[in-house]
Amino acid sequence: AHVEVEAQEKPAKTKASVEFEAPIQREEAVSYFETLVAGLKKGSIHLRQNDEELTLTPPAQLEVKVKASRKKDKEKLSFEIVWRTANASELLISSE
Repeated sequence: AHVEVEAQEKPAKTKASVEFEAPIQREEAVSYFETLVAGLKKGSIHLRQNDEELTLTPPAQLEVKVKASRKKDKEKLSFEIVWRTANASELLISSE
């Protein structure tokens, strides 16, 4: 039996983030979420804020966390979507 493993070099890991927090109208929040849903369906989400840009490529399998809470006069809804990027390695197994 012959086993051959081919691995492509992974691109250098880089850390990038875009963060936004501000009071906005509900209609504007809905617009953000509709655009996010369209990006999830397409498999590409592009975010830009000033000179910071980030493109995310969510795969078919996602981990979703939803949390809702109420404390006195404040209500909160958190929605988190997490995924791992695909590994660029390839495994080839043959019996030759």
